[in-house]
Amino acid sequence: MISLIGGAIISVVLTVAAVTQIPVLRFKALGTILPMTENLKVMPLKDGVFWVSGGISNTGFVVGDKGVIAIDPQMFVSIAKKELADIAEITPKPVNVVILTHSDPDHINGLPAYPHGVEVIAQENVKRDIQHLVADLNSNGFPPSTEIKNYVPTRTVRGTESLLLDGVPVLLLHTAPAHTDGDLAIYLPSQKIVFAGDLITPAIGLYPGIHLDKHGSSLGWVESMKAILALDADVYVSGHGELLSKDTLRNRLRASEQRRQDIKTLFDEGKTLGETKSTLHDVSLKGNAAQFPTFVETTYQELAAEKYQRAR
Repeated sequence: MISLIGGAIISVVLTVAAVTQIPVLRFKALGTILPMTENLKVMPLKDGVFWVSGGISNTGFVVGDKGVIAIDPQMFVSIAKKELADIAEITPKPVNVVILTHSDPDHINGLPAYPHGVEVIAQENVKRDIQHLVADLNSNGFPPSTEIKNYVPTRTVRGTESLLLDGVPVLLLHTAPAHTDGDLAIYLPSQKIVFAGDLITPAIGLYPGIHLDKHGSSLGWVESMKAILALDADVYVSGHGELLSKDTLRNRLRASEQRRQDIKTLFDEGKTLGETKSTLHDVSLKGNAAQFPTFVETTYQELAAEKYQRAR
């Protein structure tokens, strides 16, 4: 269990990571926090599936027949190397596949820690983002190593695809733009486990974080939640925060749908953003994250952009 102090620090950082629309500022504080985030904890889930907490984001891995399937490679190369060392203590099998849940820096920047030639699987929009990152290392809010050029996804998924990876049945799901336009949920049907990435971020609060700068959508998030709730899964691994059950996730979906409807009602009535926030008692994020938008703010901006497009 993360300590109270450590948990508070990580919560602040992850809030910034999940909701900011200002890429240059998104990870401004991470350099100083890095030494406090290296205490990884590897926890078994079921039948060769593990999740890892204690880094900037949650990650995971699955031990296959001949190798290991990693899910997200951490934020920093140094932390990714620690995770690889932890994997080596569990199995001598090499990591031969990495699946990316989306393209935020805290989920891809650790890629250069992995062996050259590793198969990288991602939603097709993530490949676009990483290609852009290779051309401009500052384009994603926190520059990775130049070695990221060697880790452009080698296999992409557009929608939903079933795979057999090293003897492991895997269902990859992209339903709609949600947290970003490149979200990919990883469902392991044999173990009834879903790695959801930042589609689920309990560390930032009840409501989801939406990256409008990466074409995310609150409506698409609702569709994506319904899709992963329809799966025969018992455990949902979040991108930031604790594991969630199906019942807990249903409650979060209901609350977010109601919140979105309340925002839309006020927007349709012609309320300003300030009036909407006041009516809904929208609470700003705390500490270093206070400058970043809430779910009310991003949803209101999304609705305003849709209205502008319809009027053109």
